[in-house]
Order: sequence, then structure tokens, then C-alpha cells
Amino acid sequence: MLPDETVRKYNLSFAAANFSRNLIRGGGFDRVFSLIPVNVSGPIDQDVDIEEGYEVVYSDWRRKGGLLRKIAVLKEQWSVFRRIGRKDSVWFYNLNMLNGFLYLLLMLLKPSVSRNIILLDFTPPVSRKEQNYWFLKLINTSNGVISLSPTDIVKIPNIRLLPGVVPTGAPGHPVVEKPTMDFLLSGVISNTIAMTETVLKAFSMMPECVLHISGRILEGEDVIKDYAARFDNIIYHGPLGYNSYLDLLHKCTFQLSTRNPAMPENACNFPSKIIEALLHNRIVVSTIHYPQLEGIAYMEIGDDSESLRRGLKEIAERPESELLLFANQSGEVTRRFNSDVWFEVMSEIESHYSNSHKV
Repeated sequence: MLPDETVRKYNLSFAAANFSRNLIRGGGFDRVFSLIPVNVSGPIDQDVDIEEGYEVVYSDWRRKGGLLRKIAVLKEQWSVFRRIGRKDSVWFYNLNMLNGFLYLLLMLLKPSVSRNIILLDFTPPVSRKEQNYWFLKLINTSNGVISLSPTDIVKIPNIRLLPGVVPTGAPGHPVVEKPTMDFLLSGVISNTIAMTETVLKAFSMMPECVLHISGRILEGEDVIKDYAARFDNIIYHGPLGYNSYLDLLHKCTFQLSTRNPAMPENACNFPSKIIEALLHNRIVVSTIHYPQLEGIAYMEIGDDSESLRRGLKEIAERPESELLLFANQSGEVTRRFNSDVWFEVMSEIESHYSNSHKV
């Protein structure tokens, strides 16, 4: 987690930073440490304005060459380990190279510490050669887990399901009063993550629907630009600052979430853009069914170009009154997924573990 300017500078994940920010601003943690990706190696202490509520852990070894730079993340995790007291309860944002050493240190040297994990953006391993194979083994030694999606890879019983977090007391957002056929595809974009070419092909056959694209393009930017040049209803905005992005989001009635259900990356994840769009009263159009959204209205659509085209046509032909049934759900999303709810669930997990280990 880092300020947005630094996230943009180092091409890091806005979704990860926003998730963490929404959660810690709820005030439920005593201390928050930000362990940052290994590709960050510049003079970060000079351009990070540490926001209230968390501390960036950053070793000067990152600025050095050779081995020291490579093992700086271990030094940083050791420094956090020394500041964790016995019988503390620690919550990890995922388990990976940035915090796995810290987890092992706690498990081996401070076993009285409760080790809990928020599981998100985790790709299930298919072989022992993958790092996630070993991280999954560690996850299954944890004391508790909050998962963003239903999963059978976590074997511990002390697990809860929450698909996302929105800030408690979030300001009101513009409501959809008159739906337009403006659709937004945003965030991290690639064929693997967003089925970009499938979406582009479908919209190229639906001139009455306008596709807006903005975000971090991992692959296929030339293809996007080519479609945008040939079809007036496909508009590529490139990466936008946060305020400009919100202006674009509020201009669009629909937020697309076009994940490929067959890809393992989507098996243990929940798109943050869905929660964000619902919070901002947009209509969500998804290629995946999410049982964790039971009771919240969203549209499901096929995951190939022809099914997408048919789905778009059906949406375009729906009367306005029907479309509005899927919009303006900010209040319900806030009630179900605000940070107070998260801290209540965390307390339940911690209490369950504590009670189950009393003699």
C-alpha cells in the first residue's frame, strides 16, 4: 500500500492500495505495516508522503546492487517481526514473497501469535514447482482466513467469506436516473484478465452500445487502439488519474467485468471493480456468477463474443424501468461490506480460534 502518486509511478496495483486503504481507515488495527513490491528501489522515502494509519517499511538495501537489493525484502520482514508482540493477532494481505518470511518467523519463533490471512488474487497451484503450492500449504496452517470468493483449497474450518470492503461512512455517489448505453471496461486489462479481444469484437457489432476503456493495459494495447480507430462506439481513454477516472465511471451506466471463468486466476478472486461500481451506483455486467453477491442485483452475460453480443442486445432492448432495478445499490453494498463489518468478522475469527485452543 502506497499513495496513489507512487502507485502510478512504479506501475503498482491501485486495486490493492484502495482495498487496503478502505479497510485500515475503519480504524480497527493497532498498527499497519506496508511491505512493498520488490521492483520498487528508488529513493522512496523522499517521494512518499506517509498517510495516517500505516507505515511503509523500506530498507536502504533496495538502493544497493547485487545480493543486498535482492534480499532487502527479508530484512524488511525481519524488522516487522521484531515489532510484533507475543499473543498479538496479525492479519496478512495474501501470502507471498513480500510477507511469507514474516509468516514463517512468527510460526516458528512466536507461535503464540495468531496468524490470519485475507485471501485475494491468489492463483491455485497446479504443481509443486509453483511458489503458490508452498504458500497454500502455509495458508492452511493459519489460524483464520477471510476469502473474497468461495474456495475449496483452504482446508481450515475457521474461514469466512467477504467479497470486498467499502469505507464506513463513505460519501454519497451519483445515482443513475436515466440509463445510457455507455459501458466501462477498466482496471488491469489483458486477454487473460478481461477477455479484451472478445469484448472488442462484440462491441464492434453493436454500434448502439458505447465501450469506454481505461486502465493499465498489460497486453494488446495496439489491438484496442486499432478497434478504437475503426469503430466510433469504442473509445480508448488510456490511463487516467483518479478524479478523471471517477468522472468517466459516473458517465457510464454499466461496468463490465469480463473475466474468463475457465482461467485459474479467477478461481480464488473477486474483481474489486464490481464492488467499486456497485458502491458508485453503476450497473454491473459480469461473465461470472458470484454467489457472494446473493441478494444484490447484477447482470450476467456469456463469455464468448457471440454470447456477449446477444447479451448486449438484450440489455439495449430492456425498458428503462427494468434497467434501473440493477442500479443504485450503494446503500446495500455499504451495509453489507463496510469496514465495521470486516472488523466484526475478524473479531469472530480471532475469538473462534482463541476459544478452540483454551485448555
